[in-house]
Amino acid sequence: MVKFYSQTIVLLFLTGIGFCQVNENMVDLGFDRKDTIQNAQPLTLDQIQEYILSQGTNLQEILIGGQVSSIFHEIVDDAMICIHIENQYPDSVRTNNGLFYLPIPLSDKEQLIDISILHPDFHPYDTSFVTALNKPVPLNMIMVPRHKILLRGRVFAGNVPIEGADVEIISEKKTYHVQTLGCFYDQEGYWNCLFDGMFKKELTANATTDSIKMIFTSKGMKPLHAGMIVNEYNGEVMQIKMKYTSKLPEMPSNNLNLKLAFPFTTSDHDWFVDISYYRALNKANLKRIAWGVNANMYVSTISVSYPTLPGLEPAASDSSYITGFVGPSVLFWILSPDRRRFSTYTGCTFSIQLNDPQFVLQPFIGTRYFLDINKALSFEFRYAEYDRYVTHYEFNPYGNASRYSVSEHFVKFHFNLGIQIVF
Repeated sequence: MVKFYSQTIVLLFLTGIGFCQVNENMVDLGFDRKDTIQNAQPLTLDQIQEYILSQGTNLQEILIGGQVSSIFHEIVDDAMICIHIENQYPDSVRTNNGLFYLPIPLSDKEQLIDISILHPDFHPYDTSFVTALNKPVPLNMIMVPRHKILLRGRVFAGNVPIEGADVEIISEKKTYHVQTLGCFYDQEGYWNCLFDGMFKKELTANATTDSIKMIFTSKGMKPLHAGMIVNEYNGEVMQIKMKYTSKLPEMPSNNLNLKLAFPFTTSDHDWFVDISYYRALNKANLKRIAWGVNANMYVSTISVSYPTLPGLEPAASDSSYITGFVGPSVLFWILSPDRRRFSTYTGCTFSIQLNDPQFVLQPFIGTRYFLDINKALSFEFRYAEYDRYVTHYEFNPYGNASRYSVSEHFVKFHFNLGIQIVF
């Protein structure tokens, strides 16, 4: 029985691992992990000579060939090999899997051969030698790699990744331009934001003390300059924080508001809910004026007291009343509406009370603070004065209660908080 349970647990464990596997190569964005591939090992001089001879011989030619590898014993492919014979007759060839060969004309005397090797990932290599008469020349040349890094980072505004931000990278007098990635649909149709706001660039430097300069720009953000030397980068994904500009990139035309006031922010301890929409006039001299519609309501708890039977204390009752208003509204920006911080405004709502139709003015003044490009917190003071009917009660000597309504005057003054969306 114990053996059975043990086998069952192992089977479930392995099954779980199988279901949890993630194919990181489904979308090749450069931020995946890949298995290391074993490189071919450099050949010996004897093996190189066999390779040269296997290419065929011509009595009128001398074969020069060999292999190019790095100091880490890795072959160097696609390297450009330039050969000069007696400082003239230049010729060139590229390595294939690290190997190359080149026939040169036969001479009745020794010849001076100059060889230079160029590869973008390695330091230039130069050597010279004198050929022996009528003998193939096997070469095993070792190059010193330049310093290569994969520069990776993620750009944020606050805690929100920024997609489509321009990244200018300057390294070794070369300038590269990349953009941060956005969300995408993967091959299985899922909306994937794993690499949102990320960028990458492979860089090659001559020395670890070479400098790297990065310039980040994005619409509505302040340009950000950052720099380092190659030796300072440890390969991790850098966290880049950009800041918003003091003004919005575009003057918003539409403004949608939702505002709330709580009992501790109102003069009569009411609840207040408000929703409004404004559209800017967008005229040359009237850009600070917006018109729209405003609907709001007060939820009030009113306490009334009334006498009961003779000799008894007065009774009291609490009733809740909802008083709604709707009507056109006009808003004027005291400070320009494209300011991100504290663009102050004032205005007035010309509303109709829905419970008892009457015309009510609701003047207000407020300001807002943008959280990002199109969302802002608002802080507003509002005043309203209106009449409404309140229910009262009375008792007759027989203990029977009756109720009646009395029109009462209310003055409301409160502070509300809200969220604005501009577009």
